[in-house]
Amino acid sequence: MEPFKRAGQIDVIRGLAIIGVACLHSRFEHRFNSQALSIWVLLSLLFDWAVLAFFFLSGLLLNEQQPVIDFLKKRCRSLLVPFLFYNLCYNLAFGFWQAWSGRHIPGCEWRMSLLWSGWFHSPAFQLYFLPYLFVIAAVLFCLCKWLSFRWHGWLLLIAIALMTGFYQRVGWPDRSFGPEWVRLPLYFVAFLLGIVGRRFAHEKPAPSFVLALLLCVLLAVVSRRLCLQSLLVPPLLYLAVNAIGFIRESKLLQEIGRSSAAIYLWHTPILLPAFTTVLARCKIPSIVNLGASVILTIALCIVLRRSLRAFWKRAFRIELPRSIVP
Repeated sequence: MEPFKRAGQIDVIRGLAIIGVACLHSRFEHRFNSQALSIWVLLSLLFDWAVLAFFFLSGLLLNEQQPVIDFLKKRCRSLLVPFLFYNLCYNLAFGFWQAWSGRHIPGCEWRMSLLWSGWFHSPAFQLYFLPYLFVIAAVLFCLCKWLSFRWHGWLLLIAIALMTGFYQRVGWPDRSFGPEWVRLPLYFVAFLLGIVGRRFAHEKPAPSFVLALLLCVLLAVVSRRLCLQSLLVPPLLYLAVNAIGFIRESKLLQEIGRSSAAIYLWHTPILLPAFTTVLARCKIPSIVNLGASVILTIALCIVLRRSLRAFWKRAFRIELPRSIVP
């Protein structure tokens, strides 16, 4: 099967998903009042699908026709190198902060052992996503090279059946995101949905029908919080964006989507907490702080990404490695 080519709607969905991820990570109980925290709970339900969307899009863009060695090298550079590099950087940053200030950030106490263990663990809790995506992508890449695309649908059905049986035994997760290993079947199925969805990627169904179906699923996610329903959001969202021109062509969402990797790596544990702290000290109302801190964090990440890449190219006449600044 021909590989799916990246298009504007991919960046739009990435943009929406990374906004959701930033909202999921914006809970700060000691800085927000009860009203703001109630809104955060609603946002966490509404964006329960955000991490699954990145697995879905990775499956949609999978190209199993490339050599195995090329695929692994590319994935190592884009996933494992940033995972190791940023884990170590965040540990060093928190270590310098603790040495300079004499105190540590709550829940992130630095110790000397992190100099060697910090390659795999750091305050940047969101980085769990990168090795998970590497492993799942490698496994499914090999399976797709071995199996004809005609069998991909059967592979998806088998994966859904196994996932359902597994969760019936151990209990369904209360949310569709997080580093706990129990969510790996969800991530695996979301990636497979993207692979199978390549057959329908260029379909443009009636916008009203897709929007109505997407709205029903989102209402079900918010009211019942079932992971199976969250799995349906990324493919329905893709169809909706593909069918609605003004959303598909949104320059703002496309720019956020193109910067989504940098935003994911940088938005926490420093930028987002720093903005909420500054806004709280400026006596900005908690509800405003919740939204403004997310907007300011995303905006700063985009500006930093563009500035660093431009500076590096001008200073050294070469592109800045995407594994460091995606």
